[in-house]
Amino acid sequence: MNAPGSDQAILDLFEQSADERYTYFLAQAIAREAVWALQGPGGFVAFRDEAGYDCFPFWPSPELAAAVATDDWADCQPESLALDVFMERWLKGLARDERLVSVFPAPDGTSIVVDPLELHADLSQVKANPSTR
Repeated sequence: MNAPGSDQAILDLFEQSADERYTYFLAQAIAREAVWALQGPGGFVAFRDEAGYDCFPFWPSPELAAAVATDDWADCQPESLALDVFMERWLKGLARDERLVSVFPAPDGTSIVVDPLELHADLSQVKANPSTR
């Protein structure tokens, strides 16, 4: 599936399961060589999961990130992160700081929350084996 272009395409993606969105995120991150976060006046958005861990959400396109910039995140804008920078600086830094990653969260809050090094390994595997996309 290509990057979303219409409101219906965005809704269709958000209706997929968290596992399907995770797979889509991996493929799109590699294809676009970028991921997107939301940044507001106070910096990049984060939230606490049920166990009390800080989670940083990332999306596979600016349109998908913008679609969840509502309520507490209404003053936030999508910010592009080059994939290499994301993998080598962000994911390793988040792991060092014992933070987690929320991959492609939907407006209802569902997502897969993973250890940053697990996401790094999955991205590396897809990058090395394009046929797995």
